[in-house]
Amino acid sequence: MSMKFISVAGDSVTILLEGADTGGVYTIMESRVPPGGATPPHVHQREDEAFLVMDGELTFFIGGEKIVRKKNEYLFAPRGIPHQITNASDAGATVVITASPAGIEHFFEAVGTPLTSREGPGVELTLEAAEHMMKVAPKFGINILVGDSPRG
Repeated sequence: MSMKFISVAGDSVTILLEGADTGGVYTIMESRVPPGGATPPHVHQREDEAFLVMDGELTFFIGGEKIVRKKNEYLFAPRGIPHQITNASDAGATVVITASPAGIEHFFEAVGTPLTSREGPGVELTLEAAEHMMKVAPKFGINILVGDSPRG
């Protein structure tokens, strides 16, 4: 078990536990979301996700509902429901993500940029990286929603 550090869509992601560590049951990741950062709106077909905000404030759009979570607040996003995470604040935020079953870490490895440390800044999402993410996502049961945002 060794942690992996990856930048995905501008966030700094640390894979804390991957499927190989949990018998494929779940993956746990920490994501540092910069001010103004956001995941693209998307739908997971394979895994459910649970989010625990460790610091800062994040806005989640799940199935068209806007939900704000602050430090020590938890949220569940079931598979098959469109969702997006945004940091609308002026400060960074950190969230621990549990995905079940495991496997999403392989998507992050396929589309992300390796970082040398947990504190490494995220790499800004370029058009080329976004296009690559769109192409690779379906192989991992993820649909990135273009032109259809869950922001209600």
